[in-house]
Amino acid sequence: MTEIKDKITNLIKPSKKYVVALSGGVDSAVLLHAVSSCTTNVRSVFVNHNQEDSNLLQKSAEKFAETLNIEHTNLDSEIEPGASETKMREVRYGLLFNNMKPNEKLLLGHHNDDKVETFLLNLFRGTRLKGLLSIKKQSQKILRPFIEIKKTSIIAYAKQNDIKFANDSTNNDNTVLRNWLRNELIPDIETNFKGNLNNKIQSLILEIEELTKNEDKLTSYIKCAQGYIEIPISLINKNDSKTYYLASVVSQVIGQEGLQNTDLEKIFVSKKNSGQVSFFQNWQVSRHSGLLIFLNKKLWNTSSDLLASRGFFNFKIQDSSNVLNNWSYSLPKYLQQQVYFSVISDGDLFKTEGNTQKVTELFRSHGVNKSLREVWPVLKLKDTILWIPGIRKSSEGKWLETQKNKFIISASVEKSKIENF
Repeated sequence: MTEIKDKITNLIKPSKKYVVALSGGVDSAVLLHAVSSCTTNVRSVFVNHNQEDSNLLQKSAEKFAETLNIEHTNLDSEIEPGASETKMREVRYGLLFNNMKPNEKLLLGHHNDDKVETFLLNLFRGTRLKGLLSIKKQSQKILRPFIEIKKTSIIAYAKQNDIKFANDSTNNDNTVLRNWLRNELIPDIETNFKGNLNNKIQSLILEIEELTKNEDKLTSYIKCAQGYIEIPISLINKNDSKTYYLASVVSQVIGQEGLQNTDLEKIFVSKKNSGQVSFFQNWQVSRHSGLLIFLNKKLWNTSSDLLASRGFFNFKIQDSSNVLNNWSYSLPKYLQQQVYFSVISDGDLFKTEGNTQKVTELFRSHGVNKSLREVWPVLKLKDTILWIPGIRKSSEGKWLETQKNKFIISASVEKSKIENF
């Protein structure tokens, strides 16, 4: 119990904002309880996967958040019953990221036992050394305060604080590989081999971190945003171990369980051709301006919030800016609730001085490939496109920029290093 309190006290800053992914189970319940004792700047979110125990878990999450007087939100994933763990994880993260408010950090209840399970899963499925590093403690948007804490400590905390939680019955289904590892293989290993398996694997992970330090120089070339990864094409070559390493890093980030030779072939096809190639789940790979781009359109934010990040685009409202460039747009304040960001539709037109053309043609003339065209945000008033950030402003909205009492929307492109993602 002291271990958990100390860990949370050291990691959680009362001045920061946090959102806990509350599953209804013990791990996230203990996390929310511990965090709420350190700060009031925390809320919880439950994602309903529409599986066997989902409604039971949702009620448990709601009740527990209410007990702690925590703001709580339920999100419906609209996933079909019987969906794979990989599919549910992809959809869950997409919903959680889209729900996050500016400057919030997402807190997840992964613990040391989860780290051991992921290590073994990655090992058995096939991965490079980097893949054996398992679950990261934190990234740009995520923090896992319990990643160094064992499950037994979490359960002890729950008992001492009389924390109520629900048990997900699907965790007993040993046809799921992770459950089989947890319920059968790991206990069997610990019975037949001396020493603590968690400690052995943790020591091995520390050695791997040391061995892969030089490889971090390679990963610095990979840039990421939500639903977006890019690699310079010049680094992608057949029969090159660097290419396999970079591809395996990308594979791990997007949630793929082991890189296959067929995946490498898809990458090489994309390097040669200009079209989109299906890579994994909803991820597509394509070539664009000297880059190999991995794109998942379903993970790009579709919120109507003007300030929501969309892929590598970030937006903010400010009082002054250079409105002559294509990275900001000035509007009368009375329109602030009427304009919105969207993506283009087939046949959308764009007007410039004395000329009307299809938006797709405008994108093409600026070298934007088909994958990015489908997710590139455009500012609309009703059905009229006013602004394509970074590309062009419409002549139809030109009069709006001359109005008084204005607000200015500015756009910027922000891509993170993959280790922060």
